[in-house]
Amino acid sequence: MRVYSLLLVFHLVIGARLSAQGNLPYFENNFRQSEMRQYAPDNALIQAIPFDSSTLPIVYIKTNWQFIPDEPKIMADMWIIDNGYNQVNHVNDPATDYNGKIGIERRGNISQLWPQKNYSVETRTADSLPLDTFVLGMPQDNDWVLYGPYDDRTLMKNVMTYELARQMGYWAPRCRYVELVINTWGWPEYKGVYVMMEKIKRDNNRVDIAKLDYDDNAGDSLTGGYIIAIDSNFWSGELGFNSTQPQGLWFSYKYPDGDTITPQQEAYIKAYIDSFELSLLQPNFQDLQNGFRKFCYEHTFQDYFIFQELSKNIDAFKRSNYFYKDKHSKGGKLHNMPFWDYNSAWGITACALEEDTGWVYNTWCWPSMGPIPFWYSRMLQDSIYLRDLKCRWITWRSTVLDTANIFIIIDSLAAYLAVPSQRQYAQYNFSETFAGQVDTLKMFIRKRIAWLDANLPGNCWNLGLSENASFGDMFSVYPNPASGEVSLSFYLGSEKKLKIELYNTLGEKVKTLGEQEFQAGSNTVSFDISRMPPGVYFMQVSDGVTSFGKKLVIAD
Repeated sequence: MRVYSLLLVFHLVIGARLSAQGNLPYFENNFRQSEMRQYAPDNALIQAIPFDSSTLPIVYIKTNWQFIPDEPKIMADMWIIDNGYNQVNHVNDPATDYNGKIGIERRGNISQLWPQKNYSVETRTADSLPLDTFVLGMPQDNDWVLYGPYDDRTLMKNVMTYELARQMGYWAPRCRYVELVINTWGWPEYKGVYVMMEKIKRDNNRVDIAKLDYDDNAGDSLTGGYIIAIDSNFWSGELGFNSTQPQGLWFSYKYPDGDTITPQQEAYIKAYIDSFELSLLQPNFQDLQNGFRKFCYEHTFQDYFIFQELSKNIDAFKRSNYFYKDKHSKGGKLHNMPFWDYNSAWGITACALEEDTGWVYNTWCWPSMGPIPFWYSRMLQDSIYLRDLKCRWITWRSTVLDTANIFIIIDSLAAYLAVPSQRQYAQYNFSETFAGQVDTLKMFIRKRIAWLDANLPGNCWNLGLSENASFGDMFSVYPNPASGEVSLSFYLGSEKKLKIELYNTLGEKVKTLGEQEFQAGSNTVSFDISRMPPGVYFMQVSDGVTSFGKKLVIAD
């Protein structure tokens, strides 16, 4: 073994010299395809196709003779070549985007076993400190994910889902397609089509909740913000807690993470989840003031439910299920967001999930990954929740989840990926065709939507009465109760001029919050209510034809 190791070193040294002399192809063909296959620790496929240029940005990573481990991150160099949308980028072009140091490690759960690896990337200074910077036009940060869609032959399921979530008014990871080249041994190795995306984290440009410092251990500051997840990632070793009632669900700490969260903060967020679960187990769980709604924003649970059922996600409800909670003074209740991890969804062939019929929330699939939280089936026993769930489905079906809107996204991504997908398929020896996989995705969506149209339970209270209520159901007011500032988030199918006014319980107008044109798509507008007396109000929104009121509680 020692002799062979010496020979390996000899080959590597000679390889570096041959590369410098311009004789790399001979070395690649005679050494890389044999010895290197055996010694690459991740068993990744060695470059099987030539790669010189792309209309996607090219991410080039040089590890300086280091393997990329599962953890910890190693120091490497990364530069990005992006000459503009649909412009040709060459591997040897100078960097036009990021050009500097990174920390990089492999990431993921089951994906660790695939030939195309996923990576966590941290942009860094030369001194290995985190460096907030712009990457591919996305807002400044230092935490990024290089996602390789090996198990998603459409290459677009995550990207499509996050775009739909953003159209609903939620934050979801911003994404850019790239093609990845990694240089470990002194020459470039093509790794295929990747998605450079934002990582879920607390930040003003990501999950915008209060910062929780080490000394925030009492009072309002202790109550937020937190990000946790039901996420049985056995690779990560993340710290977390088990809830008490009744399933003992495992929650991992995402923010603060297990290394920085204090004992007081751990106790608080665990007690909050326990109280939420206990409220669902009580006979009066449907009570609008003192039932489960006291602890959560129910519309986020409804929209999460809709997406899990629509996509028939194999991880639905029991893995990659994220929650965040802001401090009490900013609303303080649980959001079932953000969306994450939809590569194994939208018609995956497993556990009969490719079928367009049936429910996911009561499926037996992957029981070893833990139980599906009882919350979702319990909430379906609440007639008001069920009514509002149906209303949200009807509203989203006429806007964001209209089949035509979804297919516009799919078709635009398919056109953008038409040529790069050929390299991805050749690199990893996929037997399917990209166009065929896209058609299969569209067929699944069309049939699944039709089944949910016919089978989603509940009777929407405004169905067939007027478009007034339907119009109103497109809007969300948060936080509620509120103090200081309140936000109105909504999606419009077309540009509209809206007047927003505040009325008291006597029907008297007490404040005009605004009158302006809003764009088609997702909108969020915030209002200062810090000088308004505490009490119950109604926020009225009108487009000149229809109007509706949303109840708003202004707290002390």
